[in-house]
Amino acid sequence: MSTTATDSTIKDRVMRFARKLPTSPHIFGRLGMLLSNVNADLEDIVKLASVDAGLTARVIRMSNSVFFRGETSVSTLEDAISRVGFREVHKIVGVAMTDQVFQSGLPVYNLTGAQVWENSVVTALAMDRLAGLAGEEEGVAYTLGLLRPMGKLVLDTMLEIEQPGVTCPDTDTLDLPTWERAWAGITSNEVGALVMEEWRMSDSVFHGVKNHYRPDDEAGAMGALLHLACWMAHQMGKGFKVEARQWSLSEDVLQRAGLSKEAVQASVAETQEALDALKKQLKAS
Repeated sequence: MSTTATDSTIKDRVMRFARKLPTSPHIFGRLGMLLSNVNADLEDIVKLASVDAGLTARVIRMSNSVFFRGETSVSTLEDAISRVGFREVHKIVGVAMTDQVFQSGLPVYNLTGAQVWENSVVTALAMDRLAGLAGEEEGVAYTLGLLRPMGKLVLDTMLEIEQPGVTCPDTDTLDLPTWERAWAGITSNEVGALVMEEWRMSDSVFHGVKNHYRPDDEAGAMGALLHLACWMAHQMGKGFKVEARQWSLSEDVLQRAGLSKEAVQASVAETQEALDALKKQLKAS
């Protein structure tokens, strides 16, 4: 069932649902932008992160885990950030955010909360690795990888209400953008870009999310890196089945990302190691 609404009407509908999202993804996105600033002030970071009590509690708890524990326990966000460092806090906040936001899964897409969480985290870890190899900003790349499913979350909610009972075909041969546009008049990547724009994130994030299925000049290096990170997630068995046909290691995408095929392939094992270490860290907290 297709929609005949105008682009502006579709955007208005999408943003009504997007503005009902929990605050934590917005906080995480803004935190990523703040941490990419070499002149970032601890007070500003604490002020932003402390808006969400659940995230604050998670950061403090993880900073007291066996991985970070010092001679004494910490009880404030300031002390927690000082102990584990800006970069690690960014990752902790991101993990807590995805666990909170995606816990109910994406029913329309036949995805459980665990599947969405793992895909989000793996993609972020892959982005962190690839960005480092390509000389791109790792914090921005990690943020982009972790927030990638936000468009699907919004579209999932919208379709559950507007098209009750509809579910995405559970097949790896599906052309997902075509299916989404037929039912919602917009794709999840376009929705994700609108959300990133609403949160005033950088143009590289906006265009990276919007065009990462088929990276072009507008997508830039970040869009190409996101495509490759999703390919890696698929190789690790953490991809979304309905996106299977979207990913490749084409020469065009590799060139846009500034990476070789060998470097991307080698990064798969390293990303798996990072995921295993993260899971151990979470168990210890």
